[in-house]
Amino acid sequence: MTDLMNWMDAYPYIWPIFIFCARLADVSLGTIRTIMVVRGSRVLAPLLGFFEVSIWIFAISMVITNLDRWYNIIAYAGGFATGNAVGIMLEQKLAIGMQALRLISRTKSTAVAAGLRLAGFGVTEIKGYGLGGVVSISFVVVSRRDAPTVMKVARNIDPDVFVTVEDVRSANLHNYRGSVPPTGWRAIL
Repeated sequence: MTDLMNWMDAYPYIWPIFIFCARLADVSLGTIRTIMVVRGSRVLAPLLGFFEVSIWIFAISMVITNLDRWYNIIAYAGGFATGNAVGIMLEQKLAIGMQALRLISRTKSTAVAAGLRLAGFGVTEIKGYGLGGVVSISFVVVSRRDAPTVMKVARNIDPDVFVTVEDVRSANLHNYRGSVPPTGWRAIL
């Protein structure tokens, strides 16, 4: 470890790069960890937290021990800001979890529900009363990855369909047929 520190002291411009990358990594992990905590993941959340804090301690110690190097502080702050953006992008790419979509159509309610069923989605329909009279409300629970497809299918049938989306913390999905069953690391999430 002292060899690494001596080498980095010989090349001080390397410190800000390490600090920036460490903050980018730990804040990105923190974003994913927070989502796992909210979703109730008892295995993945603590594991991510362990690595997040380990990286953070490394980054903050490099800044605190070298407060005379202002560029380390800038790298720390820049890594934090960038880590937030990267964490959000990662979370959107991973698209972990389920969503409930509520689709309300005045004129093409049966067609919207039928189109979603033809696309392989389970749909529950009920009648409702809106400002303009009778409407049909369709409920669909899908993986977050499939939510844009549901909206696209519905809007192709009825461009005026009103859609609301909510995250689902848990659902009894014994009859659920997702488009693709989770495999590999996604199966543990």
